[in-house]
Amino acid sequence: MSVLPKLQLALATLEGRRVRLRSFSPNDIGTQYISWLNDPQVVRYSNQRFRRHDRTSSEQYLATFVGGDNLFVAIEDKICGSLLGTMTAYVARHHGTVDVGLMVGERSAWGQGIGQEAWNLLCNWLLGPEVGLRKLTAGAARPNVGMVRIMERSGMQLEAVRSQQEIIEGVAVDLVYYARFADHG
Repeated sequence: MSVLPKLQLALATLEGRRVRLRSFSPNDIGTQYISWLNDPQVVRYSNQRFRRHDRTSSEQYLATFVGGDNLFVAIEDKICGSLLGTMTAYVARHHGTVDVGLMVGERSAWGQGIGQEAWNLLCNWLLGPEVGLRKLTAGAARPNVGMVRIMERSGMQLEAVRSQQEIIEGVAVDLVYYARFADHG
């Protein structure tokens, strides 16, 4: 397997038609980003909804990515450079696997395919020959229809269901887990 020693360095930037992906930096921790983490609609299906976020908590979270293979990725508008959201990639090097997450925090970008484009860019890079991971996984609460569609449209297959695993808005909901294998060896 050809997992690179420092994925943060290898990421540099990935560019799509409308978005650019790059490492999330301390400069990205501002009013806009923190407001997303505290917006009930943005974190509706995330366990982040149970905490209040501020600059300190955001800096502490970013620090957990320093020096390892896990990635914290900024999604920015390719034309104007504005921050639209974030992604995470948690790598298990010895297993050749990665678990990916997505948050499109900028509500004005919802429903425009921004999440799908960012998802495809990062996932294809992680499973491609440059990084060489063998399997990509992700999960979501079943009512998070947008995220489920992103996973399915990217070629991921339903791998597992944890029935009535979490309570969202007073209702017990399933968590669904999807996976995709690399096309290479």
